[in-house]
Amino acid sequence: MDKNQSTRVFGLDVLRFLAITFVVIGHGVQLIPSIPDLTVLSRSIDYLGVEFFFVLSGFLIGRIFLKEFDKSDNFSSLITFWKRRWWRTLPNYYLFLIINLVGFGYFKESFSFDWRYLFFLQNAITPNEGFFSVSWSLSVEEWFYLSVPFIYFLFVKLSGKFDESFWVMVGLIFVFSFVMRYVYIQASPVTWGDEIRRVVLLRMDSLIYGVAMAWIWMRRFVWIHKVRWSVVPFGIILIGASVVLRHNPALNETPWMLMVLFPLASLGTALIIPVLASWTVFEKKSAFIPSMITRISLWSYSLYLLHIPAMEVFKMFFSGQISENSFFQITLFFIWVFVSVFGSYVIYAGFEKPITKLRDIPFNRLIKNRFSVDQKHH
Repeated sequence: MDKNQSTRVFGLDVLRFLAITFVVIGHGVQLIPSIPDLTVLSRSIDYLGVEFFFVLSGFLIGRIFLKEFDKSDNFSSLITFWKRRWWRTLPNYYLFLIINLVGFGYFKESFSFDWRYLFFLQNAITPNEGFFSVSWSLSVEEWFYLSVPFIYFLFVKLSGKFDESFWVMVGLIFVFSFVMRYVYIQASPVTWGDEIRRVVLLRMDSLIYGVAMAWIWMRRFVWIHKVRWSVVPFGIILIGASVVLRHNPALNETPWMLMVLFPLASLGTALIIPVLASWTVFEKKSAFIPSMITRISLWSYSLYLLHIPAMEVFKMFFSGQISENSFFQITLFFIWVFVSVFGSYVIYAGFEKPITKLRDIPFNRLIKNRFSVDQKHH
């Protein structure tokens, strides 16, 4: 087993595995148009998968920046946090930005590149369309990573109080997001989908529930560990309610539901995280299923970025068969899943993992090592 796997929390890997599985299957049913009922299923699991990712990211990131600021409240702690996040997320993002740029530029006659993708501005105030469609959620996360720790840092420097500053920051993000959604809804007719779901300014609270749970997990561990199973039913009820509302246009397009639909799923997910975070190991580490859950969890970022471009290629070359043959559609779906998962492993092992390892090397040493290698080659 990979050394990285031995230090991972299995329960959180299960949530990440469910998240990426829901997203991939939710998008992949487009390859099986002959079974309309699958489209109904896809609407629920695709939506939930992204919300799971947001809350899990908030929980993990919250623990990281709380630990970082516990060591020091200097600006260097903030820089260290950003550096480690960006080493982890930006290389893969820009790799797939180039892949999508080349693909759209070659196959789409009227395509023109939007510079906003370079700075995660493509869906800052309006949804992004077509090109690199899955990047909308990455924009939400990157702006969250940039802004929320900085706000916390400012409050800590102004007040000198860590916990009070944390909850002021949580409350600020919570209120800001609700106000922005209210203003957006009042300004023009919108639906919960692209117009609300995929706009950065309207989704800044999508990770804050996970961050809040990170504080509870770190600061009130004995209490949350004791009550963790008691809150799970409430989490499941909230997640279930969000799914029901998702399928009822008469409810989910009313102003109040447009404002609270996503927080229902986020809060519900946050309430089941303590149980998952306590699930540290699996009894049979060598078992195939838990091993694959952990591995796909490791590859999930690459898989998230890869599965849509892979689908577009499949659609391009097999569009005739997709529309005519049900058996071929199902077969193509499973081939696409295999290609996407295998491709994500290749990208993780050959690009993402080596690049991520560089974040722990001081910059001056990295430059020195690079210079030494160049000298040897010459």
